[in-house]
Amino acid sequence: MSKAQDSFSIQEVDVSDLCVLVVEDDEIMRLSLEDRLRLEGIPVRVACDVAGAHNQLQKGDVDMVITDIRLPDGSGADLFYDLSQHYPGVPVILMTAFGDVADAVALVKAGALDYLAKPFDLQEFIEKIRRNLSRIQDQHLSADSLGLDGETFRPGSGVLGKSTSMRRIERLVARLTAVDSSVLITGESGVGKEVVASLLHHNSRRDNEPFVRVNCAALPQSLIESELFGHEKGAFTGATQRHIGRFEQANTGSIFLDEIAEIPPETQVKLLRVLQEQVVDRVGGKEPIPLDVRIIAATQVELDEAVRDGRFRSDLYWRLNVIHVHIPPLRDRREDILFLARMFVERHAAEMGIPPKRLSAEAEAKLLSMPFPGNVRELRNILERAVALSDGPRIMAHDLMPFDEDQDELTSPHTLRESVESAERQAILLALTQCGWTIGQAADDLGISRKSLWEKMKRYGIEKE
Repeated sequence: MSKAQDSFSIQEVDVSDLCVLVVEDDEIMRLSLEDRLRLEGIPVRVACDVAGAHNQLQKGDVDMVITDIRLPDGSGADLFYDLSQHYPGVPVILMTAFGDVADAVALVKAGALDYLAKPFDLQEFIEKIRRNLSRIQDQHLSADSLGLDGETFRPGSGVLGKSTSMRRIERLVARLTAVDSSVLITGESGVGKEVVASLLHHNSRRDNEPFVRVNCAALPQSLIESELFGHEKGAFTGATQRHIGRFEQANTGSIFLDEIAEIPPETQVKLLRVLQEQVVDRVGGKEPIPLDVRIIAATQVELDEAVRDGRFRSDLYWRLNVIHVHIPPLRDRREDILFLARMFVERHAAEMGIPPKRLSAEAEAKLLSMPFPGNVRELRNILERAVALSDGPRIMAHDLMPFDEDQDELTSPHTLRESVESAERQAILLALTQCGWTIGQAADDLGISRKSLWEKMKRYGIEKE
């Protein structure tokens, strides 16, 4: 292909929805690059130093950073490493004078996208930017884990949501397709951490291998090591046969450790060895078993605070936190509410085998006014019930909150025993909700042991969605 043909094909790619941040302290150079990018139809933001760059990044709609290596309040290298930690998935192109090319090459080896040596031709600049933006736009993700069998979607197209933050997570997942690094997903309960974990697995080279999900908070503390690492026959009383742990079950694939903060300190030590050496020791075993497992962990707890408080090992935290994905709460991305709501209505109707339904304008207005402390999980459950119980093809506002009858059943028992059980059940639900379903914390708040709490939850049929 000739250079002219290549240039034409690059220009044909529509990158008008991808925003570029230019960080350059030389005002004439900054204005020249800004004007040329705007002339090419590429949205652009500008900053003259590292502080200004961070201010622009906090607005949340930057898809690529082009930065000079030398800046008044730091360096392009500092900015690159900050981006790697706090804005993973945002590619960086460096601009450098001839004498700093070696530094730029080192940063490219560390993960920067590319570099340009000054002085450079503006047409060369535009072609390089378009080429790299088009690569971002052309990446695709498998949508199997979202129930869209055989389909694909473009990262940033909004399958996870229409908000900038969720489209950026899609792009990050696409960039990690060939990467086996550990990923730590954070966010409140119900924001969709398991959905993102599933996307990470199904859009990796391990797609056809096992994907094992583990809710660490649901594992009995006395059996957590056996469940994770397995045990040999006779390793302890009741171990009548060999048990293959979750890590071995996930071998060659991925393991998703949800509520990772719930793992007790003594188990954290053994988990660290698994991450460092990629081997697992069964309880009662004599030989380590080699593993090839990708670790994806999630928590709603602020792990850096847990590290400072001594509740979580710092070395394990940094092993898990190679790539950090934070999912904002639904209240901070309200543009996602109606998009997700319409998707849930369509999906629930299809699953129930009933004619399609849609939300009325009043119902949509009601949804937009709700705080959703339970995030996407709460939204999905409300709509599942509305689809099941609403009359006719339209869901009305009053269909969205039909919980009064259930409350009446809970608060109007007919015997003393029912009164006690109802009060106990509500107290457990309240404690679990207030601490984000952290079992240990809820047990402490209720003044009972973790084992007693599990037994009561089982008796009353209390399960985390």
